Amino acid sequence: MDRNSALSVLMLGCCLAAAGCTLPSRGMSGGPILARRCSDCTPPWVPAFKYCSFIDDLVVCETGKNCGIKALARYRRQCRTHLSSDFGAGFIQAYIDLASGRGPLPPSVPPSRYWTAYYRSCAGQPKVDEWYAGYQAGLDEGSQSGVSQFRRIEVRTAGCEPYRG
Repeated sequence: MDRNSALSVLMLGCCLAAAGCTLPSRGMSGGPILARRCSDCTPPWVPAFKYCSFIDDLVVCETGKNCGIKALARYRRQCRTHLSSDFGAGFIQAYIDLASGRGPLPPSVPPSRYWTAYYRSCAGQPKVDEWYAGYQAGLDEGSQSGVSQFRRIEVRTAGCEPYRG
């Protein structure tokens, strides 16, 4: 491994360790809705000389996971009831999927963990239902947070008035 590769891996490790939700930023423009959406879940700044999709995908996934964990803790405090680990897994997966640019719809098929005979039985089906309930709750919460903005690139026109049709 050459020096530049080692430095890149070290920086990536530091960034992933720091990935997650941040405190609200001061001086944000765009009003209270934009401020909320941008301040509750922000990926870390990754020093890079050029865009690297592999590193960006890792940062997005890890940040979505960390933000989902923090949002789940808030959700649990608000609900004041026991939420199963299956519910929590679905909730966090929704955050990861939103961060990765997946549309705001539950998947047609649950994760492969739920494909075994136990989960296909009457005893396991409620756990699959809890995963889907958690996923939907995560979509509802995550769609209103900054995690849903990670895959958007702002496009501006240079020297032209925006089209207002």
